[in-house]
Amino acid sequence: MRSFFYMVTFIGCALCGQAQQTGPAAPTAPTAPAAAPARTYALPNQREAEKIADTVYNTWRLSMQRGDASAWKKATSSARQVKVRNAIVSLKGRFPDDFFKGQQVPPALENFKFIGALIGGTRNNTMAATYLGKLQLGEKGKSAVNAYVLQLVYERTGWKLDQANFFNLSKLDGVRKRLEKGDLSVLQEQDGFHPYDDVPIAPGACNPPQLIGKVFVDAPGRDIEMRINGVSAHSFADERRADVISGGLNRGQNTITYTIRTEDGKPHPSMAIGLFVMPETPGNHPVCVFDHILDEKDTAEGGSFTFTINNATIGSMNPKYTGPKPQPLHAVPLKAKPAKK
Repeated sequence: MRSFFYMVTFIGCALCGQAQQTGPAAPTAPTAPAAAPARTYALPNQREAEKIADTVYNTWRLSMQRGDASAWKKATSSARQVKVRNAIVSLKGRFPDDFFKGQQVPPALENFKFIGALIGGTRNNTMAATYLGKLQLGEKGKSAVNAYVLQLVYERTGWKLDQANFFNLSKLDGVRKRLEKGDLSVLQEQDGFHPYDDVPIAPGACNPPQLIGKVFVDAPGRDIEMRINGVSAHSFADERRADVISGGLNRGQNTITYTIRTEDGKPHPSMAIGLFVMPETPGNHPVCVFDHILDEKDTAEGGSFTFTINNATIGSMNPKYTGPKPQPLHAVPLKAKPAKK
């Protein structure tokens, strides 16, 4: 399902203090049939799964409410800790001091109904727990029924929350009705309810950036794997999203390498990739330094590219700049605009 997730920023949690074990302590799962489909996940004991998910999430939520960095680190998956740290450092912030600033209080599970959980991973060490309830997005947003999916992983010290996603079901009436009836088969059918296939691997810690950078991707019907300057790894799956570039961008040469896979059976209209240097001076605006723009008739192909950021690039971010406007590196030539009649 395409991009109906609104991701809760920098979410991660753990059930702390469990004894070290060789595998997940709970929930237990029945043995899957040998001929099970490749994308079928196990159904654990639902009462055990709910207890674990509730405890893990509430432990994390309390650490966020109190702004307790030590408790948050103990309650956060290893991979999420590094990703959060890299994102803050790459915005020239201080970690963990800047993490809790401006964070909204996560929703309480008391406002949601537990629907069910699936487990996956090589040793049943990942779990996705789905809840259902009404949620208002933004101050002026309308209250609507949302699914709230907690992604948990089992690490050395126990179950931890890597992230939580919620998505509006207003336009998915059939899915909503089936969830309300407790139909767990819908969890198997929709990838948004699936657990991770593997426990995420923590990326390397990045260095503070020379320039703050962001990558924007709008890639309907396509999966993109990307690495920028050999450090910042990104995955985009049939979605529209902007990411902070870990380690930022450099004055001088920069590199970007990516692959594009078009998903069978899905529409794939126009696609865009853009890298931007973000302003640090009030009043300045972002500047694009690399782009890859296609329409629905073009074939999307990846590649490796090197582009340069120079003084003119940085200077053009100032609205008072009067020099020649620097152009981004175009992965494919831009098409001429139709002539006006």
